Amino acid sequence: MTGEAESEAVAAYRAMWVDAEEASRTADPKHPRLDDHAEKSALWLLQYVMTEARETGVTIKGTVVAEPTVVKSGKDKVELRDCIDGSKWVQVKPGGSSDGLSGGRRRAEATVVRTSGDKWKVSDLYWEDVGTCTR
Repeated sequence: MTGEAESEAVAAYRAMWVDAEEASRTADPKHPRLDDHAEKSALWLLQYVMTEARETGVTIKGTVVAEPTVVKSGKDKVELRDCIDGSKWVQVKPGGSSDGLSGGRRRAEATVVRTSGDKWKVSDLYWEDVGTCTR
């Protein structure tokens, strides 16, 4: 059972990043996909990033490379550690110029939980500054 839980939790975590990529194309903190795989403080963090981008006129294009490792798992909760690579998730400023989203790898931690609807969602998400993770 734990192996299945781990697999579903990792899939939800990866899907959360795909949702964030989609929402970041328009910097929409109310994008309907943001809460598909994120809730609680993880959802708040993603909405905050979108709000900050929107207020500065920035959109973000590209992809985040996520390669999570299971740190701890149970039937309804899985803790992940990752070395997310945002170098291909680039900010597009007004006028079309772009630069890497701080251009590198950063350590990230996430807690993924099984919700009452038997769906897995990231409930807690934290990432550090660029350069805190090397692989």
